[in-house]
Amino acid sequence: MGRQNFFEKLESKINLQKEYEKIDSLVLQPHWYGNASIEDDIERYFKNWKYKANYLSFNEIREQLGFTYTFDGIVAKSYGCINNINDFFDYCEMIVNMIYTIPEGKRLFHEERINELQRLINYDLNYFNHEIRKVGDKYLIIQKDASVSEVVDIVEDSLAKIILEYNHYVLKGDLETKKNILVKIANALEPKRSEIKGINNQLYKDYFYLINNMEIRHNNSDSSDTSNYNAYFDKLTLKEKEEWYDEIYQMGLLIFLLLENKERSTKVANIKNLQSDAKK
Repeated sequence: MGRQNFFEKLESKINLQKEYEKIDSLVLQPHWYGNASIEDDIERYFKNWKYKANYLSFNEIREQLGFTYTFDGIVAKSYGCINNINDFFDYCEMIVNMIYTIPEGKRLFHEERINELQRLINYDLNYFNHEIRKVGDKYLIIQKDASVSEVVDIVEDSLAKIILEYNHYVLKGDLETKKNILVKIANALEPKRSEIKGINNQLYKDYFYLINNMEIRHNNSDSSDTSNYNAYFDKLTLKEKEEWYDEIYQMGLLIFLLLENKERSTKVANIKNLQSDAKK
């Protein structure tokens, strides 16, 4: 293997523990001695956070998730351990959401540091093909997917939240939650069945066959129910079932895009007709 140049070395494998400590140092350290840090202001305004549940402080959440810190003299130092990629995602998601507990006017005081930590988080997430997306009033880390980005821009907000949720990193392996999301997507497409059939009949048949035979709308694993039992699906491993669920999800996204394109094609056809009539 040839010698790496400067830029290739800069893009070497990310050390998640080091990245966590770098980002957390921006949160913990004040601009200069005696001033509030980002951490201080998160703690100050934590009481106003609508999702605080039974937590009394931000520090309590840090302790619960293992992202603690201690003091070396007057300097705060991160004390948590990042053991895997999900730990790092948990930390980043926590920090991004907590920053927005600080009122906008107060955030301006920390603007330079907030911009820097967001730059680091965005770079690291992009390295792992993930990104931060705002879903309602929450900020979630989801896997990057061009189809998802296109679809959430053309559907109503409530459906966009559902579609984005499917790609959230914590849902990997959670078949029950994924199934519930697929049911909601199928329900949104149900009234458009005739349109879908007219656009792509094979996709229409395949999608609704899978929805009805892969334990999404019906119990297809009960051998005593001869009308719904699917022996093929029943014998799949959990990993194989999840792969099918992900395929069905992608098919649903494709249908939304095709429906949007039909509307666009109709508009173009109308323009052509108007132009043709004008020439007569």
